[in-house]
Amino acid sequence: MNRAEILAELKAMLAEFGDVNPEQVDEQTAFIADLALDSLVLVRMAVVAEERFGVRIPDEVAWELHTVGAVVGYVEEALSGRIGAGGE
Repeated sequence: MNRAEILAELKAMLAEFGDVNPEQVDEQTAFIADLALDSLVLVRMAVVAEERFGVRIPDEVAWELHTVGAVVGYVEEALSGRIGAGGE
């Protein structure tokens, strides 16, 4: 899965769980500051992202991923094997 595919899937998830217009989302979009998502939505999205992308996103890492691009980058690195199974 490439970066564009990860971004498209993440936009679809934002539309599904966060009631966000995917056309208004880019890699610089911040989950809290720009989209006003609450912690419950963010936790739910992290769980679904792990399932859909087949990667582990440890809680301590998830809370540091503030933008769409940060999540895309993390997933891309995890899928390529540059991040270990535990998120290191």
